[in-house]
Amino acid sequence: MKTLLGMNSQKMKRITLIALAVALCAQIHFNYLAPGFIITFSVVILPIFFYFNDDLNPFLIAAGVALASPLFRGFTLLVSGGDPHGVIAQYVLTDVAFYLVYGGLYFFLYWHRTERNASLFFCVILLCDYLANFVEISILQNWTDYSIPLFRTLFITALIRALISSICIVIYNYLNLFLRKEDHEKQYYYFLWSASLVKSEVYFMEKNISEIEAIMKNAYMLNKELTKLAPNSDYAQTALQIARDVHEVKKDYQNVVRGLGQYYQTEGEGVLRLSGVLKVVLSHARNHIRLQSLDIIISSQIQVDPPIRNHYQVVSILSNLIFNAVDALEASAAGMIQIAAYDAGDNVAISVTDNGPGMSEELMNLIFEPGFSTKFNHETGDIYRGIGLSQVKTLVEDEFKGGIEVCSRVHEQTRFTVYFNKNYL
Repeated sequence: MKTLLGMNSQKMKRITLIALAVALCAQIHFNYLAPGFIITFSVVILPIFFYFNDDLNPFLIAAGVALASPLFRGFTLLVSGGDPHGVIAQYVLTDVAFYLVYGGLYFFLYWHRTERNASLFFCVILLCDYLANFVEISILQNWTDYSIPLFRTLFITALIRALISSICIVIYNYLNLFLRKEDHEKQYYYFLWSASLVKSEVYFMEKNISEIEAIMKNAYMLNKELTKLAPNSDYAQTALQIARDVHEVKKDYQNVVRGLGQYYQTEGEGVLRLSGVLKVVLSHARNHIRLQSLDIIISSQIQVDPPIRNHYQVVSILSNLIFNAVDALEASAAGMIQIAAYDAGDNVAISVTDNGPGMSEELMNLIFEPGFSTKFNHETGDIYRGIGLSQVKTLVEDEFKGGIEVCSRVHEQTRFTVYFNKNYL
């Protein structure tokens, strides 16, 4: 019961606010055709309120407006003192009649229908406006003095107001749809980017399982050898315990890999083109640049746009190269990152070039070594966590049967070029 009362209270508050808003807009008007007959802006916004408050009974809204608007108008006419009280009362009653007729027609012709569309809505508000105006002016003229110009003027007025209302609704819906689409697109890009990072980690976790098995096997073999030499040796028991512990680690590892693999299931997923992959990566890179207030511009030139089924790995590879370039340019002014995608025979080549500090030949010989990183926290000594260039090289070679090369000149530029075999994209 309390919930129902709360709901009714909320609806009454909305109806009251709508009635006041329409009543205030009704004060924007001009006299036309007959004394007391006004053309008002309120009839433009009233159907808009009907449309966007579809859960409210339109007749109740119209009744609220029929109470509020005439009170505003009657008070204004009384204060101005230009008309006798009887005339003011007549004007107020015609206002009440207009809104009640409008709301009643809208209720019966549109609101209670199960099937609705934009064309029906336009026709209904046009008819409601026309007939409500007809009733209002008929009361003012004592149901006499009808003429063709009068009907024509009433129809044109109703048509213009219905068009303005409908156009406002269409514009709002279009902008709302556009913003939703943009928001969903950002969420989708974020999911792809996040999923690519997780999938890359899962890929290397699966590769590490075989190394864990080798450690477990070596510990077990060591136990057997030590047991032969000294059956009750503490060292033999320690080796056996290591084998057991590694086995438990392996099981936990497998559970994590299995769980992540099921959550980020790739079967049945569609194909993403290279331009889409770059859009995902560049949106995050540019957002990072903006948040860090870096002076870096990224440009791209795509000469080929092949479809890519295993796009998560490509997102991960390109993310690493582009964010490496961004990191290299953090302290630079007028930083430039250029991305190019082009046909290279059996391969699709993608290059990432930056005008950063460059690398020495000695450093270039080390960057693809496992565990090597130039990124670490100077305060804690922690090395950057994430897929590195050695893992990028492994992904490119194992998953795409391609290769990666680097060319750099100190104080000039660095260019990484990745080659993806077309048959494996």
